[in-house]
Amino acid sequence: MAETQFEPMSVGGILDQTFKLYRKHFLRFLAIVAIVQVPLLLIAMAVVAPLAATSVPASEQVRFESSAESEDLGGGSEESDTGPEVSPGVAVAMMVGVLVGVLLMLLGMTLCNAALIKSISESYLGNDVSVGEAYRFILPKVWPIIVAQILVSLFVGCGILLLIVPGIIFIAWYALTTQVIVIEDRGVMGGVKRSKELSKGNRGKILGVIVSVGLLTIIIKYAGGILAMLILAVLPIKSSVVELIVTQGIDIVANVLAAPISAAAMILLYYDLRIRKEGFDLEMLAQSMGAGAQPSYADVPTE
Repeated sequence: MAETQFEPMSVGGILDQTFKLYRKHFLRFLAIVAIVQVPLLLIAMAVVAPLAATSVPASEQVRFESSAESEDLGGGSEESDTGPEVSPGVAVAMMVGVLVGVLLMLLGMTLCNAALIKSISESYLGNDVSVGEAYRFILPKVWPIIVAQILVSLFVGCGILLLIVPGIIFIAWYALTTQVIVIEDRGVMGGVKRSKELSKGNRGKILGVIVSVGLLTIIIKYAGGILAMLILAVLPIKSSVVELIVTQGIDIVANVLAAPISAAAMILLYYDLRIRKEGFDLEMLAQSMGAGAQPSYADVPTE
């Protein structure tokens, strides 16, 4: 068993432990996200970049800007009133490409998040899991996770429509659904109910962790956006394709860097609530001193 101290943590303590795990296992966490996100980015670039070049060529952009300036000076032409024409075939291809890209990104995010949960959980418990082992473990759970996420999104969406406050409560109730499904091997409804059970009496803390990691993610993405603007400003080539490649590339780097932080904070929150509500720290102490078998999370009773 590892040297991890299983004890209740404040929001600050969870964030502190999050960065300790992040630094210690940075390359593994990075690989878990990059192994899915990078190929998806390359596929998206292969599909979207030619469409962007077809629909809005750089020369057309320059011409339309010049026409607009001429019109402001009183010498405009009628051609400046219309944007670049896109053929119906290209428009349909763009919509299909965007739809497929969004679905692939959602699937990729689900895979990455679930694999991170497994890897971070095992790291926290003092075990080592390779990237391949993490993905092999979570593959059978992908569809239950997706269905659970859709269900939770519907709950939260309906709650937000009901004067916002119920939606915030639902966010706290169901924040740990994916963690429960991965770690305790529960089904969709079992994961939803178990998350709500763990959240009882701890909604403020759960929301505090969510807001904290959300702000960190925004900061990372904002810094990435500034970096993309600086790169585009110094590049000698100006075109929509180059802009797309640079912005999407920087965005994927920001996602790769931010995803482990969010996943680590939420899995530590999960264990913190189990320590507070179920004496998980004593269970792990008994495991380290006794038989040495791993605890069976699936057997934890629900109310």
